[in-house]
Amino acid sequence: MNIAFNTAVTGLLSAQAQTGAASESLVTAAVRGEGIIQAVVAVKRAETAQHATANLVKVADDMTRTMLDIIA
Repeated sequence: MNIAFNTAVTGLLSAQAQTGAASESLVTAAVRGEGIIQAVVAVKRAETAQHATANLVKVADDMTRTMLDIIA
């Protein structure tokens, strides 16, 4: 596995963990009747991080395929 792909997958796993924690925080705040704005912002940030790292996985895959096409 190449370094770019490994880094992208690690980032994706981290973003998923952030999404889970932010979602839990959102539900907890809603149940307690507290303000949920900060929790919603955290969920959106985690969502954006997931999209960005998913795109990085795609780019790393494309780069690997291109290199394999050049070598083959």
